[in-house]
Amino acid sequence: MKIPCADRLVFIVTGLSFLQPALTGIQFYNLTLVASALVLGSRFHLTEISYMWLKEKAVSTLSYFFSHAKISTPEMQRLYLLQTMNIYDISGGYFIIDDTMKHHTKFCKWIHGVFFLFDHAANTNLKAACIVFLYYSDGGIIKFPIAFRTYYKENDQSVKWQNDEQNKTIKKYDLAIEMMEWAIEIGFPKCTVLADSWFCTGPFIKQLQGMKLNYVLEVKANYKVKIRSKSPKYTPTGRLAKNQTDKVELSNFFSTVNSFIRCGFPADLDTDRKEKVLYITKVSTVRFNSIPGKHRVVESQIPETQTYKYLLTNSLTWEAKMIISTYSHRWVIEEFFKNAKQFSDMEGATLRSKQGVTLSLCLVSWIDFLLHLENYKHCVTDKSPKESLTIPSIIRKAQHENMMVFVKRVQEDNDFVKKWSDVTHERIYRKRKKHKELVTLDCADDADHCKAA
Repeated sequence: MKIPCADRLVFIVTGLSFLQPALTGIQFYNLTLVASALVLGSRFHLTEISYMWLKEKAVSTLSYFFSHAKISTPEMQRLYLLQTMNIYDISGGYFIIDDTMKHHTKFCKWIHGVFFLFDHAANTNLKAACIVFLYYSDGGIIKFPIAFRTYYKENDQSVKWQNDEQNKTIKKYDLAIEMMEWAIEIGFPKCTVLADSWFCTGPFIKQLQGMKLNYVLEVKANYKVKIRSKSPKYTPTGRLAKNQTDKVELSNFFSTVNSFIRCGFPADLDTDRKEKVLYITKVSTVRFNSIPGKHRVVESQIPETQTYKYLLTNSLTWEAKMIISTYSHRWVIEEFFKNAKQFSDMEGATLRSKQGVTLSLCLVSWIDFLLHLENYKHCVTDKSPKESLTIPSIIRKAQHENMMVFVKRVQEDNDFVKKWSDVTHERIYRKRKKHKELVTLDCADDADHCKAA
């Protein structure tokens, strides 16, 4: 058995205090209990969380809190975003957009948001919920999730939610636009948008241009750009055509660009480290066939693997190094997905109602925010700046603090020791189900059997 939760974590209680206007006292207590248990190593399993608190809260109580308590999750999300702006002096940075699959087993027909979806990582269809996240990073130690939306598969009638809830299918890039508009409306500053090639579409970019946002997006190599025709084009009547352009794939276009720049790390004579080339880049300003406007595009080749990546931006004065360096900040959302699944057990939540699923995703987001806030305080509190810590380091620090409180309670609180012993002993033995013998329920002759068939 894991070390029980000796007390709610201080940074969880103080860090989530901004939610108190939207919650009753007991709801806030339950929320911080669950958050503390998740940080201290429990799975997102209500029975496991109950045992971590030595059954201080019954499983049914926690289940009711998530799925049926009168809670306004939109109001809680609004309070959360206001809190991030109160804590940090945000004047710029990056809006990072990506989606992740929240996988489930085949026994999840009634879990909210789960469909048969194609997972590009696994290259197959899986039972999963698709969650689109909007994440923020200042390019340094300030980082946190802003919002999320659940993507619903179009025209899928195989799943019916509890209480016959109806959900509208909205494209993923429209969900991303919706979140950015919501954040800016509340008061968040406009930031540079970073996203992978699945969001690099004409309609998405047109909406970004309408919002007057800068962006750096990965674009697929088969997208076509317009180039001047090598020979004149004529209409069927023999007149010179207005359109004197051809369309070529991006990869073929850059094969005609001769100038390139190598980017990487310089040689270091003190450590005898040799020069290392990370990217061989080509850059050009082009117009796409399916994307509105003029764009700066960089082709980035990784020499070690001989793989290519193409990035586009509407900042037409940027050079290749600037574009690649800016896009590299997109990686923090991948770290968030990893932490959310490994440490907060985002995929382990098997709550069935819409409110339960939404609240569990909110909690995962808020925990990530609080862990990065602890790192921020660690780096800037003292006069002398300190090196940034990893999220596992922050979690181990919280687990160590819980262990010290736990030891103290074992030494001084006999009731706590007895309760721990009772709960542990109760979990030792589990009886197997009794084997039931088959009995004859009814008899029938062959004629009756044939008639029934």
